[in-house]
Amino acid sequence: MSFNHLNPLRLLNKGIIRTVNKLQASIFTIPILIAILICSLQIFGLFQLLELKFLDRLFQLRSSEGLEPRIVIVTFDDSDIAKVGKWPFPDDVVAKLITTVKEGNPRLIGLDVYRNLPVEPGFDELKRVFQSTPNLIVAEKFVNPSVLPPSYIDYENQVGFVDTVVDQDGTVRRGLLSIEKPNGKIIYSFSIKIALKYLESENIFPQISSGDDRTVVLGKSKFAPLDPSQTGYGSEDNGGYQTLLNYRCLRECFQEVSTTDILDGNYPKNLFRNRIVLIGSTAESLRDFFFSPYGKIPGVHIHANLISQIISGAIDKRPFLQTYPKWMEGIWIVLWSSIGVGGISGFLRGGNLAKTQFITGILTFLLISMLGLVLISYVSFLFSFWVPIVPTLCSFLLSSVISIIQLGEKFRYASNIDELTQIANRRYFDRFLGKNFQTKQNLSVIICDVDHFKLYNDSYGHQAGDTCLQQVAQAINESVRIGELAGRYGGEEFAVILPHTSYEAALAVADRIVTNVRNLNIPHKSSKTSSIVTLSCGVASMTAEDSSSLDLLIKADRALYKAKEQGRNRSAGYV
Repeated sequence: MSFNHLNPLRLLNKGIIRTVNKLQASIFTIPILIAILICSLQIFGLFQLLELKFLDRLFQLRSSEGLEPRIVIVTFDDSDIAKVGKWPFPDDVVAKLITTVKEGNPRLIGLDVYRNLPVEPGFDELKRVFQSTPNLIVAEKFVNPSVLPPSYIDYENQVGFVDTVVDQDGTVRRGLLSIEKPNGKIIYSFSIKIALKYLESENIFPQISSGDDRTVVLGKSKFAPLDPSQTGYGSEDNGGYQTLLNYRCLRECFQEVSTTDILDGNYPKNLFRNRIVLIGSTAESLRDFFFSPYGKIPGVHIHANLISQIISGAIDKRPFLQTYPKWMEGIWIVLWSSIGVGGISGFLRGGNLAKTQFITGILTFLLISMLGLVLISYVSFLFSFWVPIVPTLCSFLLSSVISIIQLGEKFRYASNIDELTQIANRRYFDRFLGKNFQTKQNLSVIICDVDHFKLYNDSYGHQAGDTCLQQVAQAINESVRIGELAGRYGGEEFAVILPHTSYEAALAVADRIVTNVRNLNIPHKSSKTSSIVTLSCGVASMTAEDSSSLDLLIKADRALYKAKEQGRNRSAGYV
């Protein structure tokens, strides 16, 4: 903000203190206003993609949770397909694979492969295997284009959908546990059906809340579906029963064995005992891959992570990834906005700081605060609590920038004010005089000096002297009009700039100043002029002969000397 776009005279003479107070008062409203702005942007999802990317980074920074002992994945890649010689695998190959796995006494088998159509040879054998393996869960695709499960198996107990929820950047961060069909029937996902059947064998059964929150208590875990009132996914599709995926690791958390090794018998014979065995593709040609926080992974690993999350939560009390309500996010944003405002204000109040120290201090404060916010988010994530950082970080930075601008303006104004007398200082006085001198219009100057002020200081002390100067300055300030500037010229000297003022009018202003100071009735027992504090003033007006503002000041100073020669406590003009 430039002084040229304000009325600096009114600001400096009458309104500087009020302006500063308004700036200080407005600082306390900044956090609330910023919180409203940021939360509004958050509701429309403007920060969501950045927030999700940061969430991915948190997953990557977190150390691996180690091997999941309850799950084994039987994979088939392009080399396995080439060895079989056909895709889809013939029914007899699938039947042999499942039979071999079944002989290892797994607790459950999950087939993450669509088998909606016969692929001869071996259809009758595959049908017999499917029907004689009650602990087998087969995949279907429910959302269009749908892929139906085999018609000859028990749909209620042996089928689960493998549809996934993909975020706007193509990454899977949520697990879909159930969907309500148009007829009101609830169907369950491949992952939740396997997890629940596993937990049933551990005598752990879900207890579903009868309330609107649809909270599920499952063993030692408790979880609820993602809700628009929670942070993170307020603007996303929350259809079905969704939960945040709390990935264990990239891929090393699950023991894998190839289909070829299973068919050839090259695996430990107790590998499957009492474990969940998932069968799924890792073949690049089949494109059953999804983006996760760790990068591209096979779809079967998505299911493995979700199954592990549910079972580990129920048995080991491994927490689900939690968020908090949006109203708490609003409080969090206000808090960090306040930190930004308070921190910057603290630095700006350090008036003794050099410019380099000031800038270094601000940058250090911003850096430490941002690192602290990131650390809070990371530590919270280690405890499976997702604290969104992007809206909070934006609110902190925005409040800091606004505080720097607002309080910077305050101190820019204050840099033009004399600290003791609270009127214009010499620097601003000289700048304003030079600007008005260049207009070459009527311009008058008054230089004032407190009579016998050294004697006053000697008699009453410097503290009383400062008080005297403050009173005199305010009397002078109140004697001038809008458009006229009163400033401290140095020591006990004051000066007044009178734009568009004739010599005669300037003399009248000087007389008014002398009278107003005299009316203060400040005792001055050591004065050689009066028993009270008085003032002498010299007046000069610009003429064509003045080549610079200095010439005008010299004339006013000579007029002041003349007033003193005439007995002080008066004004005199330069003629």
